[in-house]
Amino acid sequence: MVRLLVIVVFLVVLITFALSNPDPQSLWVVSYGWQFSVGMLVLGVGAASFLLGGFVMFIGEVKQRSRARKAEQQVRALESQVLDLHQRLDRLTLATDPSRAPYEAPAAMPVAP
Repeated sequence: MVRLLVIVVFLVVLITFALSNPDPQSLWVVSYGWQFSVGMLVLGVGAASFLLGGFVMFIGEVKQRSRARKAEQQVRALESQVLDLHQRLDRLTLATDPSRAPYEAPAAMPVAP
């Protein structure tokens, strides 16, 4: 919600600036020249920066999800290993002390995707 508020405020400032500066100006970059209004140039730079920031955030999100997926796989493997070790311990314990009750695994909790 805070992100949306920041984005809306940023866009309102950019649009207000673009509407208040409609006069075309000559802009030069190296040997290329254009006639742009300063407001439209700032609006274009703001939109390009917004898209670039979204792309960078998307890349970070993909990396984070990949790490989370690997961690979940590792947790599943470790849980199965713990269950296997408990079963081995129960077999050894029952072999030495038959009056002892075997280990029962707790009910599996669903993992949210």
